[in-house]
Amino acid sequence: MIRDFGLEMAISLYPSNPWQFFPSPLSPSTHAFIRIAYGVLMLGTLVWALPHWRRFFVSERWGGYAKSSREIDFIQNPFSSVVVGVIWFSSVALLTLGYWTTVAALVNLFFCYYFFVRMRWKGILRGMGAPGFMSYWLAAVVFLLEYTLHHQPSLLPLVLLVAQVDFAFIMLSAGIYKFTAGYARNHGMEGGMVNPQWGYWWWMYQKLSPHHPLFPFLNHLAWSLEVLAGVLMLLPPARFIGALLMFGSFVFIATHIRLALLCEMVLVCCVLFFYPGSYGDQIISFLLPSASVPTTAALPGVFDKLIEIFLWLYLVLLPLAHAGLFYNFYKRKRLPAVIQRALETYTNIFGIIIWRVFSADHTNFFLRVYERPRSATASERAIVSRFGISNGSLRYNHVAESIVLTTLFTTLKYYPSNNQMFHDRLLRYARTVKHAPGSILDFDYISIKKAADRFEFVTVATYTVDAAAGTIEENLFDPSFSVRATLSGSPVHEGVKPGSYVPLKS
Repeated sequence: MIRDFGLEMAISLYPSNPWQFFPSPLSPSTHAFIRIAYGVLMLGTLVWALPHWRRFFVSERWGGYAKSSREIDFIQNPFSSVVVGVIWFSSVALLTLGYWTTVAALVNLFFCYYFFVRMRWKGILRGMGAPGFMSYWLAAVVFLLEYTLHHQPSLLPLVLLVAQVDFAFIMLSAGIYKFTAGYARNHGMEGGMVNPQWGYWWWMYQKLSPHHPLFPFLNHLAWSLEVLAGVLMLLPPARFIGALLMFGSFVFIATHIRLALLCEMVLVCCVLFFYPGSYGDQIISFLLPSASVPTTAALPGVFDKLIEIFLWLYLVLLPLAHAGLFYNFYKRKRLPAVIQRALETYTNIFGIIIWRVFSADHTNFFLRVYERPRSATASERAIVSRFGISNGSLRYNHVAESIVLTTLFTTLKYYPSNNQMFHDRLLRYARTVKHAPGSILDFDYISIKKAADRFEFVTVATYTVDAAAGTIEENLFDPSFSVRATLSGSPVHEGVKPGSYVPLKS
C-alpha cells in the first residue's frame, strides 16, 4: 500500500473540525502526561529550592526575603516553613504518582498561589518571577483538569479553552512588550546571552561583535514568534501550530538561558494543544500506552456550576484585563477610579501582568557582590557572588537569586523617585548575605556596553552596604551613565506602586 504522508500530516496538524470553538478533550495518555510531567518539574523546583528554603519562604524576621508582617510572620516562620515543605512535597509526590490527584493538585495550587502570586509584591523574591508564575499557572490548569476528569468530564472542553486562550494572551503580551521595549531595535536577546547572571555560554557570546547577524535574527525571531504563536493559538484551526512554534522556541531558550525549569514548564503548557490524533498526541500515546479513563465520582452539582461560572467569567474578562493593563502602561493613563481599582484588584488576585520578561532593562547589566572589612580598600575585598556552571556557588546558580538581584536594581529604573524603596529592599537582601562581623558588602553595578567588536563589562557604580548600621553609600563612576534611566525608546515609566502600571505622573 502506498501511504500519503502529506495527507497524514494534514490530518495530524488539523483536527477533524478545524473551526470548532471548544477544543477536543485530551486523550487519556496526554492528560496523564501533563499531570506527571508537571509533577516531576514541580518536584524538581522544590528540590532545587530546598537549600535556599529559609531565604525563599521565611520572613525577614528570621533572615528571609519576605517583608515582615503579622500575616507573613505567622505563615513564613522557621517552624511553619518545615510543615509547609512536608505538605507541599507530599502533595506534589501524590500528584505525580497518581494518588488522590484532585486533592493533591488543590493543595499544591494553594501553596503555589500563596508563594508565587500573593507574595509577588511582598518580598524581594518577587514570587520567583516567571518561573514561579508558570509553576502557579500550570498548577491551576492541572487542578482543573484533574477535577473535571474525575468529577465532571463535561467541563473538560471549557477548561481546555480557557487554558489555551490564557496561554495565548501570555505569549501575546510578552511578544508585544519585547517588540516595543527594544527587541525590534536589536536590544534584547544578546543582553541575556552575554550576561553571566543569565547566560550559560556568556563567555563565548561576549567575544562576538554586537553587530553580528545572529543577534538581530534572534531578537526579531523572539518577539515575532511570540506574537505569531499567540495569534495562532487563538484561532481554532491553528492552535496546534502556534503551540509547536512556542515549543521549538523554548527548546532553544532552555539550552542558552538559566531559567531553572521555566522552559520545561512552558513546554508542558504547549502539550495542552495536542488534540487527539495529532503527532504530539501520538508520540505521547506511544510513551504512555496504558493510560486509562478513571471512573467518574460525581460531587454536589453546586461545585460544578461554580467552576463553570468562574471559567466563563475569567474567559470573558481576560482580554479586558489585558487591555486595561496595556492602556495604563502604553497610554500612560489611569482609568476612572472605580474601574482602575477593580482592574488592579482583579489582575493582582490572578497574577495577570504585562510579561516584561527578559527585556533589555533586565539583561543589560548585572551585579557582583563583594565582602570586605570596613577599613579595607576595594583591592582587599573577596567576591561573594559567583555565577557559572564550573565555579559558581550554590546560592548564585539558582535562577531566583538572579531574579532577586536584578529586580533589586531595576527598582532604580522603575521607581527612580522612591529611593527609600530601593534602600529598604537592598538592606533586606544584604542581611541575608553571610559576612563576618565588622565587614561590609559592595554591590558593583556592571553595565554591558556594546563596543565595535565585542561586549564590554563596565563597572559604572558601586553600592556599599553596611547591614549592621543600616546604611547604603552610592558611588557613581561614569557621569554619562544613569542607573535610573531606562533604555532610550522604552515604554517603561515610573509607576505609582508595585502591582500597578498607572504612571506616577499621568
